[in-house]
Amino acid sequence: MLIATLVLSTKTTTTTTTTTTITVTTAAKCVSPYVQASSGIYVNVVIDINNCGKLNNVCPSDFISCSAGLCTSVNGFIDDQSFTVTVPFNITLYSTTTKSVSVTTNGVICLSSCSTAFTETALPASIYYDTQGIAPNRTLIFEYYSGQYRQSTDYCNFQITFYENVPGVVQFIYYDATDGGISATIGVQGSSSGPFIQYSFGQANSVAQNMVLTFDTNTGTYSSAGIG
Repeated sequence: MLIATLVLSTKTTTTTTTTTTITVTTAAKCVSPYVQASSGIYVNVVIDINNCGKLNNVCPSDFISCSAGLCTSVNGFIDDQSFTVTVPFNITLYSTTTKSVSVTTNGVICLSSCSTAFTETALPASIYYDTQGIAPNRTLIFEYYSGQYRQSTDYCNFQITFYENVPGVVQFIYYDATDGGISATIGVQGSSSGPFIQYSFGQANSVAQNMVLTFDTNTGTYSSAGIG
């Protein structure tokens, strides 16, 4: 379990300092169809071509995807697509607050429209989801389990979490990324020209298994930790 604590301080004219502590707790859960491998990572046995239906069941070379836990010759991949989702509560990053979210297959979530271009660029640059908890303390979780185009052995599994009671804060949880982040830009930004917080851009070994990044757009900072 990870406990990330954000401490926000404000000064009054009488030089009295008031401190508000916000604690965000994230627990690693293994819920079907995810199964925990011996390495500690979580794999989706419904769609993972290397663990199709059960751990270590690799689809033969004449099958190109795993669908509903079965190896299949039908191409189960989608590429460079964007989907609009209406979420149950307002989420905020920087100066944008919305209930309409665009989600792309390239690992990008936008609080407006998104580009589906696959080209990796440094910031600033011009599925599955679920809500947990009870208002006003709900969390909104988007989960990606995706791979490089036509390279099923090169994949990543991560979650992006927003908190109803902590506007401006978003958390990334990386369960696995086989390329270690060399083909990824990781961060948040407010508009095509910024402001932005960039954790990495095409950086080898920047992503580790069970790594957690918490971005606070209120302060322009981020923190990193691991699930323990």
